[in-house]
Amino acid sequence: MIPVADGHLHSNPVRGIGAEEIAERFRRSGGWFMALVSLPPSSYELDLPTLEAYSKVIEHQVKECKKVRGVKAVCLAGFHPADVDRLIDQHRLDPMSVLLLAYRVLSLVEDRLKRGELHGIGEVGRQHYKTSAARALLSQLILERAMEISRDLGVPVHMHLEQEGEITVHLVDLSAKRVGAREELLVFHHADPKVAKEATARGYAATLHGAPRLMEHAMKSLEPNFVFESDYVDDARRPSAIGPWSLAEQMSQYKEEEKLYKINVDNVVKLYGVEPP
Repeated sequence: MIPVADGHLHSNPVRGIGAEEIAERFRRSGGWFMALVSLPPSSYELDLPTLEAYSKVIEHQVKECKKVRGVKAVCLAGFHPADVDRLIDQHRLDPMSVLLLAYRVLSLVEDRLKRGELHGIGEVGRQHYKTSAARALLSQLILERAMEISRDLGVPVHMHLEQEGEITVHLVDLSAKRVGAREELLVFHHADPKVAKEATARGYAATLHGAPRLMEHAMKSLEPNFVFESDYVDDARRPSAIGPWSLAEQMSQYKEEEKLYKINVDNVVKLYGVEPP
């Protein structure tokens, strides 16, 4: 059986089963690698507009990754674009305060990256839903700051973006070239097939959600230059339809071993520099 990777998922020790149990279930299903990405403070019942709340999120994330056994895990933390809207709408922060808070959060992330406690940045990016021009621009500036850190430290960035095909990739491309980012470290998270095809053709990385129909389409129609993800949200209040163990179960029906190995092992090793299983 081909070892299975989950390119993007979340654990939550406050509302869910936590990283240790997720990793064990995934290991039993054939998993070998997962990219653990932090959630917004509200997911950990820390819904406060403060740097301290984000600092606690990062601490949760570091502790969660240390609990993983039996599979390889990389640990990412960031500033989700939805937080821009949440902080303005629910907490009445002005846009400049949100931008300065996001930069300070990314400074905390940068410090943990330098200490080796985090391995990447995520999620950052742009809202995939309707928002104001000013808020979209704030999110873009935060994304570009993450790209700068990625450039300086050589770490991956998981980007939450709109799914508008070529223009989505082109806009990221402009930003990456402006700040001198390395394309191969920028990951189009939850990419649809059109975005994934365009992004990987330009040298970027991509993760595709492992919903059965999307996996079937990707296996038939796309070059294997991506990684599947569950985007599992470890929260009993909003259970995810797809878990990392679901990826393994679904992949077992495909016989293209060379293609599956590239998706699940080669692409992961290339992006994260980890040892293969």
